[in-house]
Amino acid sequence: MSSTNSSPPNRQRILDLADKQIDCTANEAEMAELESILIQNSDAQRTYLRYMLVHGQLASTNPAIPTDSPVLQPDQMSANNVRPNVSASRSFTWRKIAVTAMAASIIAVIAFYSRHESKPKTADIPASSPQWQTRQVAYRYDQRKPPIESIGTIGTDRNATGPHTLNMADETIEFQSPNGTNLQVLQNSIFGINSANGGVLYMGSVLAKSADESSPISVATSNIRVLGTGYKVRVLDKKNIAVRADQDPVAVEARIRSPLYYLNFDSPDKSDRSTAVVYGSAATPTRGIVGEGAVNFDNSDNAIITFDEGMGDAVGTGEMACSTGMSIELMFISRWSGDAFDYDELMRKEDGDYRFLLSFQNDNNVGKYAVPTVAAGPCLSFGLHLAGFGYSELDVPLDGRNNRPHLSTITDGNAHHVAATYDSFSGRKCLYIDGRLCFETQFPVGTLILSGGSEPASIGNSKWQASEGFDGILDEVAFYDFALTPAEIRSHYRHASRGKPYFDSDVQPSTSRRWKPIANVASGTAEIFNDPSGKAINEDELAE
Repeated sequence: MSSTNSSPPNRQRILDLADKQIDCTANEAEMAELESILIQNSDAQRTYLRYMLVHGQLASTNPAIPTDSPVLQPDQMSANNVRPNVSASRSFTWRKIAVTAMAASIIAVIAFYSRHESKPKTADIPASSPQWQTRQVAYRYDQRKPPIESIGTIGTDRNATGPHTLNMADETIEFQSPNGTNLQVLQNSIFGINSANGGVLYMGSVLAKSADESSPISVATSNIRVLGTGYKVRVLDKKNIAVRADQDPVAVEARIRSPLYYLNFDSPDKSDRSTAVVYGSAATPTRGIVGEGAVNFDNSDNAIITFDEGMGDAVGTGEMACSTGMSIELMFISRWSGDAFDYDELMRKEDGDYRFLLSFQNDNNVGKYAVPTVAAGPCLSFGLHLAGFGYSELDVPLDGRNNRPHLSTITDGNAHHVAATYDSFSGRKCLYIDGRLCFETQFPVGTLILSGGSEPASIGNSKWQASEGFDGILDEVAFYDFALTPAEIRSHYRHASRGKPYFDSDVQPSTSRRWKPIANVASGTAEIFNDPSGKAINEDELAE
């Protein structure tokens, strides 16, 4: 007796029941219901089989091979108790169990399928419907958790730590790195340790001393960086810091507020546009939204531009490994369908759980990543991994409410500007559309980004799966290792909406030079600097 196809299967119900089976929460009635659905319809069998295959592939994805140095996960870190991650073997055991269970389910379905077909199928399984293809994509996040290498030790017990924020109340704590960096974070201070060579001061004071004169220590604020072998930095207020040189002169630098990467696509010859990117066959030149050129993406697997640089060896390494802030901005003309489980990627770097992305989504919060949670429907999503909080996405509902655009506006055939920002100095994660703040959420001040690694970033598609192609035109793509200000975003939008580049002058991306010298503080002296402007000021100006 052959299975019937008298009525189309309820795909969502099949997937819901399969989820419960995977989670071991399905009761006898639900398992009987699932069996009944599969008996009645061969299309339902194929849906179930493919869904279990997807989960089997995800469950069998191994983590990156650990290094010889201690490996830490951010949620396990504290100022006085920092331990290497010891859960990898348990996690791998669970994956093996999950894969075994899924394989058993798949074998059972295949056996059942062969018993109920009068003739065995010899042809390939036919292509599934567009709805299923996009539903399947919803589970195509890379689930790896690459290791985080230790960058030093903290506390009197010398506990190893990775990138980590110290929030000190009534005590002082010490950080040391293998290269001789010694930092004393004083009481009532917030300090982010983001490298073996220094960190970021959000509040209070820090003393820096290097045992190696050839290895200066870096202490940064929002727009200023101090370099030297012995000094103290103190935050005076929201705008000003004091720098005291204890030994040898201390260099003070201001942030260069230019993008790390800036693609305007204006060169008529694709090969001359940039040696840093590789174009897929379906990412084709077209008339520019700003300037001469832009790129058209046709929503296919080959609609992708892949960065050929910016990668690193581990989490926290590579030119795109941001820690204190990030901004992505671009101009687009969208033909996105807005359909359920249709993804249109704008930019993405898929380093497992430490990915970042900016994309159009309608996935009913698959993975429970949305923070804050929003109603199901079309949205613009900005995803980041923040230390201590894990990976989450800021989803802007495209519903036309509360200063948010409607999907019909985003896909009206006109050019639009989007900017996504995260600023650890304020804790704000924001999305702007056409120069206006549309949605934001708040994290604690000093919360660092965990990003970077070996995977290349991509524009217009997901490099990891290549099945989330953008449908439309992209131009003026810029990536920054700091948060753009609202004023900068409004200015860039005004320029671009008039067909001009974002910047008043010919700004070029620079991955090698992110800071410029502004002053030297002589040994035994102190000076005050204005953080927003990156300029030295005197005490009279401070009083004003």
